[in-house]
Amino acid sequence: MPDPLIGFLKNRMDVLRLLGRIWQLLYIEGVAPDVGKRRENAIRLLLKEELGLDVNMAPEMERGWDFSIRFGADEVKYSLKTSEEIGVIKVAWNGFPSRERVERFTFENPILYVVRDKESNRISVCVFELDDLETVRNEKQIQVWWIPRSNTNPRGFGLSRRAVKELMRKAQIKGNFVFTEYESIPVESLREKYWKKWYELLKELASTIDGK
Repeated sequence: MPDPLIGFLKNRMDVLRLLGRIWQLLYIEGVAPDVGKRRENAIRLLLKEELGLDVNMAPEMERGWDFSIRFGADEVKYSLKTSEEIGVIKVAWNGFPSRERVERFTFENPILYVVRDKESNRISVCVFELDDLETVRNEKQIQVWWIPRSNTNPRGFGLSRRAVKELMRKAQIKGNFVFTEYESIPVESLREKYWKKWYELLKELASTIDGK
């Protein structure tokens, strides 16, 4: 049975196109501070505001998932991963990436993978279910894990690009995949307007008393 979130998005392609344009705007601020965290917050709020879903953030120190969505009586926890193109998905960020540590790693929740292709203005969302994650991690025909070279910053590890492509293939078969193309927006011409609105928001929030 396809993931329920993918079902919502398939019925609201306008929301998916909106996400593509919002994604573009996030780069007005550059890649620092962490653009991945900005994308995470934008996606979480988009699902809540545009689809009316009950979305709840994970506790601050939680590492196994980023937010949960309640579908009726069921609550699904997702580990959110976003990228500008299909590539490595980092699953552990800290610590030395020894082979023993990689082999002990276990997936605890499905991965919600959102990827944008800026060349074709295409935004894709797919869910990698736990059984598929476990199947791919045990795959012998492909290089599953990405481990940083010792001459780089050797922290953490992730799924290789080939593993991600295989997971996307499995998601498509299960119906856990949705994509659309969106109309690009003129980011450069909106830069000054963006910063003016940003300042007005800060001023408004700074002028409130007791959060009211």
